[in-house]
Amino acid sequence: MDILNSTLGLLREPWVILVLVASIMFAVGNFTDELLLVKYEQDVGTLVIISGLFGLVLMVIFAVTAFFTGSNLDLPQGTALQAIGVGVLEQLWVIPYLYATKRRGAMIAGPLFQGVPVIALGLEAFFGVIPPLVQVGGALLIVFGGILLSIEKEEDEEGKTSHTIDWITVGLMTVSVTLIALIYVLFKDAAEGDAAGYVAVGFWSGLGIFLTGFAIWLVWTPYRRSFNKFMRNADGKAIGIQLFNEVMDAGGAYLTHLANVIGPSVMIVTAFNASQPIAIALIGGLLALFGVKHAATGGKTQWLLIFGAIFFIAVGTVVVALYV
Repeated sequence: MDILNSTLGLLREPWVILVLVASIMFAVGNFTDELLLVKYEQDVGTLVIISGLFGLVLMVIFAVTAFFTGSNLDLPQGTALQAIGVGVLEQLWVIPYLYATKRRGAMIAGPLFQGVPVIALGLEAFFGVIPPLVQVGGALLIVFGGILLSIEKEEDEEGKTSHTIDWITVGLMTVSVTLIALIYVLFKDAAEGDAAGYVAVGFWSGLGIFLTGFAIWLVWTPYRRSFNKFMRNADGKAIGIQLFNEVMDAGGAYLTHLANVIGPSVMIVTAFNASQPIAIALIGGLLALFGVKHAATGGKTQWLLIFGAIFFIAVGTVVVALYV
């Protein structure tokens, strides 16, 4: 009974509720990313630059929030630069993730974000906090689940099928999750565990996102051309899906930032993102049930690998979170 009461009490914690909602938003965003890349054939460059422009929207949201809450957007110069740097990284992690999603789809790339608590454990160890063996075991379960998710079915010239690990996808997502873990740690440090600090850091990180997106548009010709082509030819439906996608992605990110600020640690909070691959599996299953094809739609063996991987990721993440 004590274990049950403790578990229920934990689930009622504001930071847990925030990160669970964020996980669902991330899962929905993973599928809209895939929809835009595959069905609407948008280039990665288009999505990256639009994500950068959304930094202006974030600045407006945090400025309005500061006005109504009486929060101060002024930060010490060093902290403001750190917050802008967070925004720069927020823009950069998207690039390898989108290429991974384009290669393998949402049900493969999305759950690999569960490597974030593993990186967070490493950051804590770097700062002198040595994790106990049981946490290391949980982290290894997460890594093993991520490897299972990257196993893809291939067919040779004789029609025989085999399963191989897509190391390119693993590499791309490793870059993304490393940057994300760093982003979360730097954001929490800049906000100093304070809700008012969260608003100010959110504003300045939005500026960093916008400046990075604009810089990419300015200096990277292929991305600029793809974005300009999208703006000339896009219909209302594609723009609406893109807007919804940005709300899901940015909403999930900044709810997680808030959970990190008020929660016990980045590692513990991000560990509870184990709900994200579960949400991805449920959404993917519903899409398949209604005949909507996506990149991970495959045979029985592939589905067993996916759900087996999600099981290991979820168990490993819970182990990491509970044995702190």
